Amino acid sequence: MAPAFVKSKRFRSFVLVPIMILISGFLRSVCVQVFTLPFDFAPGGSTGIATMVEYKTGFSSGWTTLIVNVPLLILAWIFLDKWFAVKSGCAILIASAGMLLMKQFDFPTYAGGEPVLAAAASGVLGGVGLALMLRAGGSTGGSDIVAMFIQRRFSATNVAWFIYAIDAVIVFVSAFVYQNGLTPILMSLVEMFCLSMISDVISSGFKTALKFEIITHDPEPLAQDIIQKLGRGVTCAPVTGMYSHDEKSMLICVIRKHQLSEFNKILKNYPDTFAYVTNTREVMGLGFSK
Repeated sequence: MAPAFVKSKRFRSFVLVPIMILISGFLRSVCVQVFTLPFDFAPGGSTGIATMVEYKTGFSSGWTTLIVNVPLLILAWIFLDKWFAVKSGCAILIASAGMLLMKQFDFPTYAGGEPVLAAAASGVLGGVGLALMLRAGGSTGGSDIVAMFIQRRFSATNVAWFIYAIDAVIVFVSAFVYQNGLTPILMSLVEMFCLSMISDVISSGFKTALKFEIITHDPEPLAQDIIQKLGRGVTCAPVTGMYSHDEKSMLICVIRKHQLSEFNKILKNYPDTFAYVTNTREVMGLGFSK
């Protein structure tokens, strides 16, 4: 068990958050300098714009990343949240500085390796960096901030779709910049897919669970089996079957994914039950997490 001071809000604010921001910025600079620039493809967001500018003009992607994000950060400071802008700005500054320093000191790259592996590696590292920034309460800048402005104006919309739309436009333009057929687009899609999957797994994947709803005539023994064998709580509610008009009970239970096999064994002992399962993205509370 972690010491009490590690769990304190002060420790998180002054130690953990800066570490997460530092790692996120460093990983982003590695993605660009080591994997993206040597293979001539543009991922989404401000990073994609920066890599295309460097490819066409030779102007450093580090400076371009900073230039593109500064006005967005100013707007975020004014209209969104000041701490969000500060955290995002620190990560962008670290990433930009890392790109410039790596280029200045000829940091080793993956040039000469497999392009698809470069795209996948960039996505994996970028996903780790994005997840860290989300946990820290910031963003990696670019399309993330633009999408938040759009959501502020149209609050009922899903911000993820705006991020995808902006990134899709940048990736589409890259096909005309690099003039290498579909290869830049396909590599960008690989990178974006890996980034999305890794960031999602790190942000919420380890907190996912399964929710079962079970219709049964024997709620008491079934519930006791679940409680005793799986150590999970069960909620019972009376229900009525509208076809037969039978009075039954519905048991609701949330379990971890690794408990699925044992749960299925329990259900096999009650052949008259009807059950269905849904994925839950995050579970909080007794028996799971705070």
